[in-house]
Amino acid sequence: MKKKILILAASLSLLLTGCILTNPLQVNTLPPGLATGTAQVGSKLTQAAELTAYPMTPLPTDQTPYPSMAWTPGPYEISAQDSGKTFDIWITSRISLILDRAAYPEADLTETCDSSQVIGRVSNIPVVPPQYYVIRYEGVQLGQCLIRNGAFQVTIRVVIHP
Repeated sequence: MKKKILILAASLSLLLTGCILTNPLQVNTLPPGLATGTAQVGSKLTQAAELTAYPMTPLPTDQTPYPSMAWTPGPYEISAQDSGKTFDIWITSRISLILDRAAYPEADLTETCDSSQVIGRVSNIPVVPPQYYVIRYEGVQLGQCLIRNGAFQVTIRVVIHP
């Protein structure tokens, strides 16, 4: 009997101190208004901490994407300065034609070839400033093509690989 009273007293003591839950499925939560405010404050503190650790870099205010770009064509890139020249390529090699849109509209470009299979257009093109357009050609079979656009003209010859 003494043992039962001791167990009952210990249980009552634990119950009063809050160590035993009367409903084990009960979860203590904040009221909706307080929970929302707490989440917003927590989010603001997180954003402030991120901005302190990783400050934003201001973007340039200039509206032109290439304000002082001095672009020059690379190897295997034909530009307006190459007018009148002849370029030799071989089967599967590639060459790009890069012209100014205003001076040489793409709609005015003509290709006159020995046969329709001397060169073919390739879709993966290099990046150039926005005022230019690019057409990349690949040698398909032996022969030659004359490419014209107004006063601009170049000859591309597909030759046997040296």
